Amino acid sequence: MSALTAAEEQILCTALDYEYNDQPVPAELMAELDRIAAPWPGRWLLPSKPGAPKRVIELCAGPGGWAEGLKTVLGLNAYDVVGVDMSADACATAIAAGHVRICADVTQLDPEHPALRETVGVIISPPCPSFSTAGKRAGLLRSNIAILRDAIAAVGEAGGFLRLDEICCAEVFPDLEDDCPLCADLGHHEGYAPRNGQTWAEVRAMLDGLTDPRIGLMLEVALWPLALQAAGAPIEWMVMEQSNNLPEEILEDISVEFGAADWYRATWAILESADLGVASRRKRAFMIASRYAWVTLEPPKEPLPTTTMAEALGWDAGERMNTRGQRPVDPATGRAKGGNTFSADKPSWCLTGKTRTWVRERDGLRLTPAQAGTLVSFRASYPWQGSRSSQFQQAGDVVCPVVAAYVLGILHGMNWEQRVRDYLTGLYHYDDLWPDDHQPEGYDLTA
Repeated sequence: MSALTAAEEQILCTALDYEYNDQPVPAELMAELDRIAAPWPGRWLLPSKPGAPKRVIELCAGPGGWAEGLKTVLGLNAYDVVGVDMSADACATAIAAGHVRICADVTQLDPEHPALRETVGVIISPPCPSFSTAGKRAGLLRSNIAILRDAIAAVGEAGGFLRLDEICCAEVFPDLEDDCPLCADLGHHEGYAPRNGQTWAEVRAMLDGLTDPRIGLMLEVALWPLALQAAGAPIEWMVMEQSNNLPEEILEDISVEFGAADWYRATWAILESADLGVASRRKRAFMIASRYAWVTLEPPKEPLPTTTMAEALGWDAGERMNTRGQRPVDPATGRAKGGNTFSADKPSWCLTGKTRTWVRERDGLRLTPAQAGTLVSFRASYPWQGSRSSQFQQAGDVVCPVVAAYVLGILHGMNWEQRVRDYLTGLYHYDDLWPDDHQPEGYDLTA
């Protein structure tokens, strides 16, 4: 567990004196707090004031899908969200859109940092290529799954959440001199074993044998919320997004760790973005864990009306998209081998970084990054940053804001449907949203 030095404690006490006297903390003192709290904001070292937004951390945060779902779609401003991501371009996009970002590797950060002691929620979207059919699927190898599961199972013991309900004290405390009266009476001791002394760095080191380090980011789904709980933070909930190919046994293991730490409910579901009115298909696994509420996550009972690619982009009916150039024709079907075209009169195929090469068959028109963002339910003016290739990769990797709103709306017991419908209506039904000749300046369209 991280701790402040005596000198840092003195700086914090000086800042608290200003707070208690209802005076603003001087800029130079706040700069010192920023240094102490780094990479987290210095303001998070100070206790929250009554009515202030609650603190949430977003890990593997990307360009802002969850944040847009929370703030723009649902209109929830009750949270002070700080996101972390390794991609400089994704961080730049999120910052340009007004979201807070720290450009860092989440596996190198301490979840028990003193600046995080008032965190109430964790949002995390580990990269999915290790499990997705679009990647090499190393996450599906049994050897890698076994390594990941062992590390997940170590989280509870490292955090002090090994339940003793069915374990005799002598098994955990072999040096116990006197017999435990509870064990003598019940045959077991109630409560938890103490933390086993294993650091979070040591738990993460259990993943060293993975053939793809990205697989290990699934460990962080359990590690961060439970480490925050172990440090005394008032953690209330966690939400996660991952490839729909994620093995269910991993989800079950994570759920077991939350249950052992007395979280009230962990649940997951496979959600399809087109069922929520998004103009492109994207099937992903989502998980919610809550300490104080019974939450059930499942696909909507009545899917929202379908939005086609053509409708979203203001195109006429009958357009087709070519995704892979001129492919050899299969004489048996008369169609290109590999399935390289689809109708824009349906939701778009799932976007990836290679969507930058898609062309409209009629005239060779290529999508712009803004159009790609709109297809995954971002507002047309969203400020994508980086090269054209990077912007399309961000749109291909991101959590759709509408789907994020659905998940967070369920978590918070909100009437998500009316807010999602209002947002989609404004997003997709302006006739002049995308003029046919619209192309942004400054892009190399061959990239």
